[in-house]
Amino acid sequence: MSVNVDLWDGIVIGIVGGALAGLTVWLVQLLKEKVTIELDKKKVYDWLHDRTKQHKVLTVGSPDDPRWISTIEIASYTSLTKDRVRYICGIHEKIRSKLEKDLWSGESLEEKWAIREFVR
Repeated sequence: MSVNVDLWDGIVIGIVGGALAGLTVWLVQLLKEKVTIELDKKKVYDWLHDRTKQHKVLTVGSPDDPRWISTIEIASYTSLTKDRVRYICGIHEKIRSKLEKDLWSGESLEEKWAIREFVR
């Protein structure tokens, strides 16, 4: 018994195989991106939480409030880029940025982040 594959069958097989391969590559990249984001979120949150708990008894409520930590400081301790830290802190549900309402009089607005439960 022999299998006859004509030109159109070969084209259809090639199209379907290429589409499945492309879909597989796309799904693997999407999964890798999601896993990387979750790992980075955990890394930033854990470091921020530990550092805040360690220093929050010092001068809480002053312009040098240790609960607010700069993007640069977070990036240097977590080995992530500043842009990556901004992105991760921006999408993390338990981290928020410093807003104008958090400022003391005369304090300039800097890009800083804090754990929501500590700065309500």
